[in-house]
Order: sequence, then structure tokens, then C-alpha cells
Amino acid sequence: MQKRLKIASRFEEMEQALLQIEALVRTLHFSPELIDRLLVVASEAITNAIRHGNREDPSKQVHITLDTRDDTVELCVEDEGPGFDRERIPRYNPNDPEMLLRPYGRGLFLMEELADEVFYEDGGRRVRMRLHRR
Repeated sequence: MQKRLKIASRFEEMEQALLQIEALVRTLHFSPELIDRLLVVASEAITNAIRHGNREDPSKQVHITLDTRDDTVELCVEDEGPGFDRERIPRYNPNDPEMLLRPYGRGLFLMEELADEVFYEDGGRRVRMRLHRR
């Protein structure tokens, strides 16, 4: 089953998108653990698309695609910004005290830790994440 959403780059709209994603995966009887992981990675990816990709420009859209299969949920979040090169972004280190105190920088780390697979596509404008039943 596939669901497509398009929201303006406003955080208020992100909340509605997350509620729709949660409602859909709950009807498909995925585990609470997978649903929790999905909602965290969705929140981080959408936040990054709004804040960093579209620079909070409400005239720009965030495109969200949720594709569910028997054992896998795939989430794709795409913005209309300039993109980014993942290799140029420093890796978050949870053991580094300086990094722990920063108010930002954990989003990519959380996505990469909680999703089973993460792909940065279209020059960093799109992130595709797969979560598998465990």
C-alpha cells in the first residue's frame, strides 16, 4: 500500500502528516517498536526537509511517500531545496561531550541508527529509509 502526502514547509503541517503516517501503519498491524522507529525517523526527515532543505519557506513543499509491504515500510521524504552531500556533514558521536551539548546535529544520526537502510538521493534532496519487521 502506498500513501503520498504533500505539505507546505510549516511545522504545524508536519504534525498532521505524522498523524496520518501513524494511522496508516497501525491499520497494517506493524509492531509498536517499528511504528515508534518510523515516527522518529519521519519526524527527523521532515524536520530536516522543512528547516534545512526548504529553509522554512512555506511556498516550498515537502513530498512524503510511505510504501508498506509485508515485512517492510519504506519512507521517502523530498524537499525543494538545494540538497546536501552527506559525506560533508560531520558524523554525530554520542560519546563526544561537546556534541551532546549542541542543540542540533542528531537528526541524521537518529535516522541512520533507527532505520535499517538509508539512502540519500537526488543530490541530498530526497532521503529514502527502509524499516524491516524484526
